[in-house]
Amino acid sequence: MADELNVDPVALHNGSNDMLDSVGEAALSFVNHEDGLADAAPGWIGSSQQALGELAARWEARHNHHKLQVGGLGSHVADAMTRYVNNEDESAQAVRSLGE
Repeated sequence: MADELNVDPVALHNGSNDMLDSVGEAALSFVNHEDGLADAAPGWIGSSQQALGELAARWEARHNHHKLQVGGLGSHVADAMTRYVNNEDESAQAVRSLGE
C-alpha cells in the first residue's frame, strides 16, 4: 500500500460527471442509429428485414449493458469522492477536538 494517498475531490467529481455525461451521449448516438435502422427497414424485405431487426435488437442489448456499466462506474467514483471528503472532514474534526 502507498505511504501517501493524494486525492483531488474536484477531479473525482468532474470525472464522475464526465462518465455520467458519456452515458447520455451514447444514448443519443444509439437513438440516431436506431432511427437510421427504422428508416431503412421499409426498403428491406424477407430475411434481410429480419436480419436488420435482429441487428437492432443486439445493438439495443449491448447499449443497455454499456449504459449500466458506465453509469455504475460513474456512481462509484462519485461515491468514492463523497466518502473521501467526509472522511477528511471527520478526521480534521477529530484532530481539532484533541487540541481543545
